[in-house]
Amino acid sequence: MKNIKIFAIGAVLTLGLASCSDNYFDVDMDQNKTSETAYTSAQDVKNGMIGAYYALGNYRFYGNYVVALGDMASDIATASSSTGHFFAINSYGITDTNGELDDIWNYGYKVIDRSTRAIIGAGKIIEGGVTEAEEYAINSYLSQCYALRALATFTMTNIFGLPYQAGQSNSQLGIILIKDKIYTINDEVHRSTVEECYAQVLEDIANAKKYYTDEMEMNGNPQFYFNLAAIYALEARVNLFMGKYTEAKTAAQNAIDERGSDGATAANYVSMWSSNAISPEDIFTINKTNDDNLSANALNTLYGSYKGGLTNFTKGLFGANDYRAGVLNNYAFKFCGLPTAQAVSNIPVFRVSEMYLILAECEAQLGNIADAQNALFFTAQRDADITSATDLPSTKDALMDFINDERVRELYQEGFRWYDARRQGLKITVATTSQNFDIAKFVYPIPASEINAGYGTEQNEGWSSNLPK
Repeated sequence: MKNIKIFAIGAVLTLGLASCSDNYFDVDMDQNKTSETAYTSAQDVKNGMIGAYYALGNYRFYGNYVVALGDMASDIATASSSTGHFFAINSYGITDTNGELDDIWNYGYKVIDRSTRAIIGAGKIIEGGVTEAEEYAINSYLSQCYALRALATFTMTNIFGLPYQAGQSNSQLGIILIKDKIYTINDEVHRSTVEECYAQVLEDIANAKKYYTDEMEMNGNPQFYFNLAAIYALEARVNLFMGKYTEAKTAAQNAIDERGSDGATAANYVSMWSSNAISPEDIFTINKTNDDNLSANALNTLYGSYKGGLTNFTKGLFGANDYRAGVLNNYAFKFCGLPTAQAVSNIPVFRVSEMYLILAECEAQLGNIADAQNALFFTAQRDADITSATDLPSTKDALMDFINDERVRELYQEGFRWYDARRQGLKITVATTSQNFDIAKFVYPIPASEINAGYGTEQNEGWSSNLPK
């Protein structure tokens, strides 16, 4: 029972931190309540939000699989046939029963479902009358739930829908939107268009900003939560994917200003990958600890004992004096774990450097060459042979080529390349040795478990025709 109705039937809502079980409802907790009585207080909304965060950080979604897919399905990473982990994704031996895709669909909808339940429940509580302090707390939770739903919807749309095309109708199918209601067992569900999915993402981001409070309730560093800088960072990334460069530029600058950090330096860039403390780069990161008991399910393990690696293309992009190569020289990969716990690594969702790369791309696309060079210099200077912004390319096409390579140098293993190649229509070489693969025409199938549930969900027709030859 791994289809959207598992989350939509509205029978039970688990309050508090969600179970580690595969199934949303495989729990045995005294605080289980029916959906009609689940939300009666600010604490209930907070519990629903915590459940959404848990699903987001689970290894089956952003805690591993979404990130791993972004690299393993591209030209920058390799999987091992001997261990088999992510080998089907890496080699494009894809079927509609692929386990990783099924889990991404399943846990993406857990984030969406839990966020939506909390949003609806919060609205009913406020309508019933609350104190000023209670409303302040609920608004904080609402902001985070809207942001979490936006991130999950955006991520799922880009995996299970063809890329957004600026200036087009974008009538290609995305995912099933859940917004103002929780579906019942008697409802049919249908996928919305990519245009409609992006519209909801932007609406959710607007609501996240609307309900944001200056003193969000957080237990720990704000970078472990969807803080205001992270909301702006998501807005920047979404607008970049839409080709809305002016809007993306503004949001990226807002994220940088709100974070208020100069980013990593040569002194801390390499070491920050072996620590789960907040780094100068972090805007929003998924915190991992020994209590998560990740072991084989850690992103670390994929690149460690499961023998995932980087392609020669990736390794060849680093100059001899680029200190980022020190991560490879010291640890062989980014998610190298703690000295005392090799499976424990934070998973960055938004970093300061990504925002500068978005700024650089937007300025280049808008024809502002000097501004693009200045923004790009933020990361490019990590190669000691680049000593000023004027050392960077001075034409739009050359700048864009450099930015694409720079995004690999800066963001490899963080799950960006597959999405970047698709949104830009780049032709890449994948592990099947297929060259000039037009990855923008490829889309993953909707999991068979969802299609076979019989509730109306449409498959991506002809998806297998665009597998690499």
